Amino acid sequence: MTSTHPTAVERTFNEIAVGDTASSSHTITENMVRSFVEITHDKNPLHVDDLYASNTHHERRVVHGMLTASFLSELIGMHLPGKFSLILSQATQFKKPVFIDDTILVAGTVTQKSEATHTVTLSITMLRDTEVVLNGTVVVLIEEGT
Repeated sequence: MTSTHPTAVERTFNEIAVGDTASSSHTITENMVRSFVEITHDKNPLHVDDLYASNTHHERRVVHGMLTASFLSELIGMHLPGKFSLILSQATQFKKPVFIDDTILVAGTVTQKSEATHTVTLSITMLRDTEVVLNGTVVVLIEEGT
């Protein structure tokens, strides 16, 4: 059987350098929000109820922050560092709300590399057009296969 899924980048610890970057783009859909609700059971009306959300200062439903942050998994696991990575920690700041039909650019840059722990630290930014909606850092262990 042939896979239709993209293959994760296979970069070893030694092949990764401070300054390396990667990015991916995602358009948030109603179906993504429904799936996230099904998985997490977070049915906060700000996320799922159009009428309720229309009466808030956002004036429409806000996408779950953790759904937005979950795109870090794809960036780390598929692009940078890629296949041999395991997220050890992440610190994120939600700067602006994200809404259904928004397209966000998820970008990461390697800012530190530790030989002692075989980890890299990435600075993360998520943008809607030119507006920062999330930023933070992620520490990733590189576990190279044999």
